[in-house]
Amino acid sequence: MLKFIEMILVVIILSKSLQTSLAQKQTFIVHMAGSEMPPEFLHQAHWYDSALKSASESAEMIYVYKTAAHGFSAKLTQQEALFLKTLPGVVSVQPERKCQLHTTRTPSFLGLVDYFLPGSAAESDVIIGVVDTGVWPEMKSFDDRGLGPIPTTWKGTCETGTNFTASNCNRKLIGARYFSKGYEASQGPVNETLESKSPRDDDGHGTHTASTAGGVLAILVLIQTIN
Repeated sequence: MLKFIEMILVVIILSKSLQTSLAQKQTFIVHMAGSEMPPEFLHQAHWYDSALKSASESAEMIYVYKTAAHGFSAKLTQQEALFLKTLPGVVSVQPERKCQLHTTRTPSFLGLVDYFLPGSAAESDVIIGVVDTGVWPEMKSFDDRGLGPIPTTWKGTCETGTNFTASNCNRKLIGARYFSKGYEASQGPVNETLESKSPRDDDGHGTHTASTAGGVLAILVLIQTIN
């Protein structure tokens, strides 16, 4: 009899644990088949919102994706995510996961060649996009003296925020944006005493990579020698 009671208690505890797990919300990335949008919707964002509300009335989209992929991100329970998977036009529903940076051989990983000479035409009229920790615009690597006008093909923007204004962009640093909604959805508000809620780089890594990829070529560096 005692063992039977213990088994019941274990089942109840496991059941409660499962219910709690299913009820907890986390960020999911929902990939949609853009070509399968029903004709009653004029815009894909309206279609996404309708699909999301059918799974959860209280859920709100974090981001809408429409360039490299079609879809959106939102905080959902496991049950809501499973329901979304059953809807027409939904390609996949994947939980957000943190990834550790591993690439140490970027040129070979991207299939880049190493025979371009500094200052050659191969490196002219190129717009480089860097996804990183931001940028420190006052760095001399982003000096735009001697440069021509910004390419007419550029359709981006210079987004403002903490410690970053539109004047921080120029003909070298032609645009800057920051994306914090995904982080805040899972980790809470950005602590602006430690990190700027803007394209401003408080880490240094983004400035390093951006200046390496497209910074001013010739900056004199004085290295003190010790005899």
